[in-house]
Amino acid sequence: MSDLKPKVLVIGASGALGRAVCDVFSARHWNVLRGLRTPDGQPDSVYVDLEDEQSVAEAMAGVDIVVNTVPLNYTAERIALTTGAKLLSLAITEMSAQQGLRNQYLRASGTVVLNAGLAPGVTNLVVNDLVSHDRYWKGRITIAVPLPWNGYRGAEGIRLVHANFTTSGRHGAYSGSHDAVIISFPEPIGDTECIGWSERNDGWVQRLAAGRMVRAYCYIDNRRLNSWIVRLNKRDILGRLPLWPFLRFQRRFDAPTEEPVSIWVSLKTPEFEHSRIITCTGWYLSSAKAAEVMAAQLLNSEHLAGRGCLDSNEAFTLAELAVPLQECGVVVHNHLPEIGIHRAVPAYAGRPAAGWAPVWVSAIAGAAPTPLVRRLMRVGRRPKAWPYSHGRGSPPARIARHRGPGRKHGRTVLAISLSLFVPQRPAAEARHSTTT
Repeated sequence: MSDLKPKVLVIGASGALGRAVCDVFSARHWNVLRGLRTPDGQPDSVYVDLEDEQSVAEAMAGVDIVVNTVPLNYTAERIALTTGAKLLSLAITEMSAQQGLRNQYLRASGTVVLNAGLAPGVTNLVVNDLVSHDRYWKGRITIAVPLPWNGYRGAEGIRLVHANFTTSGRHGAYSGSHDAVIISFPEPIGDTECIGWSERNDGWVQRLAAGRMVRAYCYIDNRRLNSWIVRLNKRDILGRLPLWPFLRFQRRFDAPTEEPVSIWVSLKTPEFEHSRIITCTGWYLSSAKAAEVMAAQLLNSEHLAGRGCLDSNEAFTLAELAVPLQECGVVVHNHLPEIGIHRAVPAYAGRPAAGWAPVWVSAIAGAAPTPLVRRLMRVGRRPKAWPYSHGRGSPPARIARHRGPGRKHGRTVLAISLSLFVPQRPAAEARHSTTT
């Protein structure tokens, strides 16, 4: 590499994450070229439209490395693999799509590092370090990450949150609810109830898991909103919410936020348990810092040239990046005795207590007039299973889905609202225990 500043192209520089990446790379003495769909006329901006491959190829010519923050059809990744460029992808995407990209470009002249942010990214490095202690592949991997109230309020962030709350439930199959645990994080976060997150992607560590069980959890750093999300999850409503309630929280931030972030990663086997805590400040800001550390390492590692499509843990190791990450504020701590999973959250049977049955039965009778549901909803009797519940009890939210033709959605909303205030009976055992 020459003595001049290395040149980086940031695709998606107008977004919250893209702006943070530009600021961090500029502060670390990089020559930053901002890729925008609508250039602002500044000398450091260039036209990049991921639906126009020619514009992407022209912008990538002459730069040392590319950082992509936009998950759109892998246009930039494909061009980098075929032209011999080096690219870091911070976009969080489906594991199935990433595997398709790998298979398509087995022999590539460029290098693309996927999951090069904070989580997934640094979390993959930590998991890779932990699984090196599991010789018999019996371990269970657990990851708990925050969803920053301010950081994820952009349009793409909200769509990501909605997709991973609604596409998959516990055990990787569709369900209205997710597993939940209470985890003790370092202050100021403290004890926090976390719910299952993106089970279909296995925490973006599928290739590392190699058959091990993976449990991924998340929490929202706004305690009031997190408590509402937890309540919706307990009543099997969260997994069925449409996108529009999430979009009501959409907001644009001009500068990266600096909320405290704690990520918990654990590997537990019958013989031992190893855990790590990742602490930093600001989700997008720390993701940008982690990307800068990985970009510098990729640029200075000749053995990574022309390697094709890699995960962050395949390109780097925690031992290589621990010190530079710590210098920029992303610190990986060893497990502390008072930090970690304390207990599983009691599962809810999904059926109201017997004394409350007439309350919600009468409230939603108009929203569920079908003969089958009426037969099941006799006052004083509880069905063994509601329709489409696969043998489990169900709250009124699922019953409201059976409303007849011509019914207004307002009655369904009323039924869901009433169900939030109906006490439910805990099951005898938790759905998922992390202590056994």
